[in-house]
Amino acid sequence: MVIPTRTTRPWAIVLLVASLVACEAAPVEVTSPAASIVVHAVLNPDADEQVVLVEASLTGRVDINDGLRFDPLDPIRTAGGSPLTGADVRLLTDGDSVGVRATETVVRTRATGRYVIPRGQLAVQPGRRYRLRIRAMDGRVVTGETQVPGAPPGWTPGDGAVPVPLSLNRGRDTLVLRWAPVTAARRYAVRVETPYGPWALFSDSTQFALDGRLRNFFAPGLPSLWFPGFVQTTSVVAVDANFYDYNRSGNDPFGGTGLISSVRGGVGLFGSLVNILRRDVTVTEDTRYPLDARWRGTSASGATVDIDLWIDVNGPTASSVSGREVTAPRRYLLGTLRSETLRLVTLAANSSADTVAVFTARLAGDSLTGSYDGRFATSGARVFRRVPR
Repeated sequence: MVIPTRTTRPWAIVLLVASLVACEAAPVEVTSPAASIVVHAVLNPDADEQVVLVEASLTGRVDINDGLRFDPLDPIRTAGGSPLTGADVRLLTDGDSVGVRATETVVRTRATGRYVIPRGQLAVQPGRRYRLRIRAMDGRVVTGETQVPGAPPGWTPGDGAVPVPLSLNRGRDTLVLRWAPVTAARRYAVRVETPYGPWALFSDSTQFALDGRLRNFFAPGLPSLWFPGFVQTTSVVAVDANFYDYNRSGNDPFGGTGLISSVRGGVGLFGSLVNILRRDVTVTEDTRYPLDARWRGTSASGATVDIDLWIDVNGPTASSVSGREVTAPRRYLLGTLRSETLRLVTLAANSSADTVAVFTARLAGDSLTGSYDGRFATSGARVFRRVPR
């Protein structure tokens, strides 16, 4: 064993630096790997159509436009992927060697890699086994199979997709969900839609409790899970083993593990689910702060507009705000309150990524005075006054 001394250490460092410089001076070109076929398909008996997404893995050989606005009819290309077009995509039941061929969606004469089979051609049934077969134009074949979880008692198509309205006072309520077990379910997935993206967890139980004070640990900054003023869809689905394994796995460069694929000849997911229950949860909270109230003003056309506001999270220098427009069409609101300055964003739907206008106002007693920037912009100040809620 050689023990480093004060004279040997500097030379070791010099040699190491020299080797690093040499590596930087002689870059090595690596040939791009061949593209694999990537598949994503989840059969759902409640869906009006079954959708199979087929694309090529990204290898650097194809230029990707990542500045496109997402289009659900062209989901692969507008999400930065490379659609695999012109494939023969079929769903088959047990004992069927021909199957039902899917039709590829075309958007503005462009094939999309989105393949569809309407319910009228194939009505997926709970408890049945289905096979997927994809034949690419170059002859490559990808296959997979799934057993759809069984149906809840009294199930009929579409029942699980119909929301039941509920109310939740997030300061003092807990939403408890209970459901009957179904056969062939590997797990149950519980999901809550939020303006910062979905919150979802798997459960091996047939009941789940969601406290009103929960935070969304899947979103940056740990925002609230429940937002006063919002109607948040909460659902439970039974999923097969393929869906569970794929979504619980991931690419881990340290552990050496990767996605658990359920297709042969490619990579991806061919799974299934059955809707168990769906709730539209109207979120409220007790009045705690001066801003927590109904405010009445006028629209650009002069019509009366009512908005409900709550302090979402009270902070030392800034507080987050949530709410909704009470009058039709209902729109959701997010914002911040700094001292007496309120900045309120009107959402196009229920996502913080889609905004139509920004209202900046000063809170003074029972009035909010400010102006809109965006779709609702008008000349002059807009005034909202506190009214009974």
